[in-house]
Amino acid sequence: MNVLFIDESTIKLRTGISVAIDGGKQLRPMIKVAQDIFLMPALGSTLYKRLQQGKKDGNLNSSEVNLIDNYITDCLIWATISYLPVSMGYQFYAKGALQKTSEESNAPSKQELDYIGTYYQDIAESYKQTLINYLRQNYTLFAEYSSPGTGWDVVEPITLGYECPIFLEGDKECKSTSPAPVVSVQRIGKSVYTAIGNEVAFNPTPSLEGRVILIATRAGWVREVVDTVNTDTMKLQIVGNTVTLPDMASPGERFEFVYT
Repeated sequence: MNVLFIDESTIKLRTGISVAIDGGKQLRPMIKVAQDIFLMPALGSTLYKRLQQGKKDGNLNSSEVNLIDNYITDCLIWATISYLPVSMGYQFYAKGALQKTSEESNAPSKQELDYIGTYYQDIAESYKQTLINYLRQNYTLFAEYSSPGTGWDVVEPITLGYECPIFLEGDKECKSTSPAPVVSVQRIGKSVYTAIGNEVAFNPTPSLEGRVILIATRAGWVREVVDTVNTDTMKLQIVGNTVTLPDMASPGERFEFVYT
């Protein structure tokens, strides 16, 4: 679906790029790339498609408008900018890919282009993490975020806006953009459960049996794992693969467990 959340004029207005840049040929394709590749994983494919359809049909609700205006726009602007150095620095001709040059200026080296791209990617990732934090805190406002559904074509929302050197079982491996050497990759897994509502115990998938749980979250907030009965809402009792709550779960409430 070729529905974009921002247009070329927004990027020119909010950044320092030249107004002479051809928005239709040079900016619009990269907005689409940034939106599909960089932004979509933060929203999850189900919410992403809902926002596109809502924008196309003109029936976005107030929460969705706020999400786009105050969180998605900043993230998408700088993600698009981070893709521009290479796309605008090189052009394809019949003889192959050639670097653009100008009589009044010097063309940057590949290393310089990479640095510029990484610089703006860092800004975009900061906004992306803010977006993710907002969604996790306000997940009840977006049914497609808290309950994205299942299927091979469904992309579940990620919980980290920055690239990292950790491999989550079932997810793609993150790549570090830092110049520092990456330490050995630690293989960990993630188990999830989305509440139907009013349950006081459940069994997440994949099983937690025999696992060492590194992080447990409830609706995006970290909870302490214990193995005894308790009434503290900041704790989750886990025995084998059974998670027992100190209260009742709300409909659509999402639980995540990162384990090794």
